[in-house]
Parts: sequence; structure tokens; C-alpha cells
Amino acid sequence: MSTPRVVYTADQIHRRLEELVTEISSDYEGKELILVGILKGSAFFLVDMSRLFKPSVSVDFEFVDVTTAAGDRGEVVSLTFATRINVKDRHVLILKDVFHSGVTENYLITHLSQQKPASIEVVALVDKPQLRSVNLSSRYAAFTDVPEGYLIGYGLGPSRSHHTNLPDLCVIAPGEDSATS
Repeated sequence: MSTPRVVYTADQIHRRLEELVTEISSDYEGKELILVGILKGSAFFLVDMSRLFKPSVSVDFEFVDVTTAAGDRGEVVSLTFATRINVKDRHVLILKDVFHSGVTENYLITHLSQQKPASIEVVALVDKPQLRSVNLSSRYAAFTDVPEGYLIGYGLGPSRSHHTNLPDLCVIAPGEDSATS
């Protein structure tokens, strides 16, 4: 197993989240905002962001778990866990660790839209629009420039069993850690 290579340090992540929250706060000042984190990868992201909001923005949060599996006609997406989310007339920000295909986010947006929220947007820790298979984009993204490989640390890990507790966002090449491949 090789040593993970740091892409963004904990300090760089914190500074970028401060900038992101400042931008979001400006856009949603005086409005009721709900952060919906997609488990498990967004947990660190959601907690750190939610603590950065100033009192001028009313912030609540919820978690969901959306899974995808291969099916006869493509990916099958299902909502496997959701707390009692009430988004009617609220501004929803879906927090995603790595926003790549967009399939999961599109499914969740469709599901939550049935409750008639005031708005729904995606916030990505890492956005990889070049991997998108649906016509969907993030409104906000912390990082868009990351190298190829498995992202680990800051709550991320290929199998969620190794390296997720690292404070930095790091990368390892596929196959470097047989326990996570």
C-alpha cells in the first residue's frame, strides 16, 4: 500500500468552504435553507459547512442514502434511507461528496420536487462534470480540479473502510490499496 497523496489540506478545505458558505449566504440571506446530505460521503462536508453559516441564514439539515445498482436497462436508483424531510417552500441544497454521473442527484431532485420546495440546487465537494451522464450541473462546487484516482480522506474512501478519517482530501491510484479496491 502506498502513501496517500494530499490534494487539498484540511486548512485549504476549510478556507474553500468558508468562501462557498459566504457565496451561498449571500444568495439565500433571509431565506429558510435545508442542507440534504447524501450519506456517507457528505457527512464531514455537511457538518463543516453547516457550522460556518451566520445567523442571517436559517439552516437545517437532513441525511439521505441513495443507492445505485446495475439493472437490465441501466442504473437502478433507490432511496434506502431518509429522515423525515419536509422541504415544502424551503430552499434545498443537496450536498454530494463527488458529483460525477449525476444519476443519484437527478433521482433525489425528482423525489424531493414532489414536495414543492422553493428551490433545489446541488453543492459538490468535488465536481467532475466531464463524467456527467445526465444533463445536470452543480450550482456550487468546492473543488473542480482533482487528479485521477480514488479520492480518500475527509469522509471519502472507495470502500468506506479505510482512510475516511484523514483530515485532508487525498488521492491514491486504483489498485494501490487492495483493501479499498
